[in-house]
Amino acid sequence: MSTTLNLPLDASHAASGAARVRLILLVTTTLFGGALFWIAPRPPMGDIAQHVAQIALLRDLVTGTSPWADIVWINWFTPYLLPYVFALALSFVMPVLAAVKFVMMLAYFGFVAGGVALRKTFEADERLDWLLMPGFFGLAWQYGFYPYIVAVPLGLLFMVLARRYAAAPTAVHALGIFAAGVVLFFAHGLVFLFACAVGVAFIPCFTRRAGAIARILLPYVLLGLLIVGYLWFVKRNALVIPNDPGAADPVAVWDWMGPYGWHRAYNFVLYTLATETRDWYSLLGEVFLLAAPWFMGAKLNRRDPSAWVPMLAILVVWFVAPTNALGIDLLYQRFAIFLLPVYVLLFRSASTGERWTLPAARIGVVEMLLVLFCWGYFGTLAVREYRFAAENEPFEALLALAQPEQRALGLIYSPESDIVHNRWTYHTYALWYQAENKGFVDFNFAFFLPDVVRFKHDHIPPVRPGPWMDEPGTFDWHKVDGRIYRYFFVRHTEPLPANFLRNDECEVALVKSVPNWSLYERRACH
Repeated sequence: MSTTLNLPLDASHAASGAARVRLILLVTTTLFGGALFWIAPRPPMGDIAQHVAQIALLRDLVTGTSPWADIVWINWFTPYLLPYVFALALSFVMPVLAAVKFVMMLAYFGFVAGGVALRKTFEADERLDWLLMPGFFGLAWQYGFYPYIVAVPLGLLFMVLARRYAAAPTAVHALGIFAAGVVLFFAHGLVFLFACAVGVAFIPCFTRRAGAIARILLPYVLLGLLIVGYLWFVKRNALVIPNDPGAADPVAVWDWMGPYGWHRAYNFVLYTLATETRDWYSLLGEVFLLAAPWFMGAKLNRRDPSAWVPMLAILVVWFVAPTNALGIDLLYQRFAIFLLPVYVLLFRSASTGERWTLPAARIGVVEMLLVLFCWGYFGTLAVREYRFAAENEPFEALLALAQPEQRALGLIYSPESDIVHNRWTYHTYALWYQAENKGFVDFNFAFFLPDVVRFKHDHIPPVRPGPWMDEPGTFDWHKVDGRIYRYFFVRHTEPLPANFLRNDECEVALVKSVPNWSLYERRACH
C-alpha cells in the first residue's frame, strides 16, 4: 500500500523539481539577454543614435536650454510619444543614452513577460517559453527601431486583453480595451494597427451573431476615431513636409515583385534573429526553434480557433504587407519580432488533460538544446558588441575634438559593420554629436512625421537622403547648403577624393583622420 502511494508522490516531487530548474534557467537566460544592452557604450543599432539625439534635444527644449529652439518645435500629438517620454523622464536622473538603454531593457523584459502572459491566456505549452527570448534581438532591435521595440510588449499585452474581451465582452473589458488601445497608439502606430486587427479578428471566434459583434466592436470603432483625429491634426497643421522622405506617399513597394522576390519566403524567418544572409546559420537556428515543439511532441491546439488568429495575422504581414509604404521602410520585415510569441500559441499545454507519450528524457534533451541555443545566440551578440566597442574607439577620439553646440553634417559612405553584420550600423552614427554635445546633425529625423521634435517650416534644410550620400564624388556643396555646417563627420573605408568638400564659398579644413573616420571643419567664408 505505502509503495503504491509513494510512486505518484515521487513523480510529483520530480515534476516540481524539474519546474523549479526550468524557472531558474529561464530567469537566468532572460537576465543574460538583458545584459546585452550594456556591453557596448554605444549600441551597434542602426537608428538608435537618431532616437537618442531626438530625446536629448527634447529634454533641452523642455528645459529651455536648447540652442536650436529657433529651428525645431515639439509635436506632442504623435504615435512615438510614450517611448520618448519614458526615456525623457529618466534622462533627468541619468544620461540620455543610459535612459534609452534602460527603457529598451525593460521592453525586453516586458516582451518576455508579455509572451508568457499571452501563452497562459491561450493555455499554450509552458515548455516553449524558451522561444520567447531570442526573437527580441532580431532585425527590429539590430536596426535600432527604438519606438517600435518599446511598443511590441505593449502589443502583446493588448492581445491578452483583446482575447479576454472577445471571450467575455463586459463593459469593464471594453473600457480596458479602449484605454490600452490609446496607450498603444501613442507607443507606435504600426503595432497599434496590428494588435487592433488581431483583437477584432478574435471576436468572431466567440460569437457569430451580427448584432453582438457590432456591439463588441464599439471600443475598436472609438480607437478608429483616434486615427481619424490624428490624420485631421496632421493635415490641419501641415505636418507632412514637401519632398520629405517620410511623407505620406501612396506608393507601396513589395519586394516579392522583383527578381529576388522569392527571398521573402525565408528572409522573414531569418529576420527573427539576424539582418543579413551572411548570418545564414541564424536561419538554421530559427528552423530549430520552430521545430522544437514537434521534437517535444507538443500537440496543436485545435480546440481554440482564437489561438490561430495572431499567427494568421503574421502570415498576412509576411506574404502580403509591402516592404515600404507611406514613407515607412522595412515595414513587413520588422514584424518578424512577433513570429515566435504567436507561434507558441499554436501548441496546447500538457495541463489541458492529454498525456504526452514521448519519454521525459527526450523532452529534457530538447529543452537543454533550447537553453544552449539561447546562451549561444546571446553570447554571439555579446562578443560582437564587445568587439564593436573596440572598433568604435577612433570615433570617440574624433568626437572629443568637436566643440559643442554646432551644426554638423554626417556623410556616411561606409555604413556597414563587418563585426555586427549590419549594413546600416553607422548610417546615423554622426548623431552622437547631437546626442551628447548639444549639436544639431543632418540628416535628421526631425523631418519625419511621427517624430516628437520636428523642423519648423521656415527652417527645413535642403538635405535629403539620396545618391549623393553613396559616393564622395557626388557630394554637392551648394545642394546641401554646406555653409550652414561647422563640422562634417565622414565615415569612409576608401581614400576620399583630393577635392572632397572643396567649394567657392568657404574654407574647409581637415581636423583629424582616424581609422574609417575623418572630421572636417568649415572655417572662414567669403
